Amino acid sequence: MREYEEKNRNKELAKAYVPFQIMNQVYTQKEALSRGTLFPELDMPYIKKERDRSGGRYYD
Repeated sequence: MREYEEKNRNKELAKAYVPFQIMNQVYTQKEALSRGTLFPELDMPYIKKERDRSGGRYYD
């Protein structure tokens, strides 16, 4: 285990990219709780599609 730690000590596992959020518009408190986000730009609801042949469901 120690050998693994030594070998991988300086490796980067991931990088995050978080764009700056500009507060143009916001939902009301009630609407934000309903939609799961305060910002309309981030509102991406799942839309249920038709069932496939195996009986599963698709979501956009």
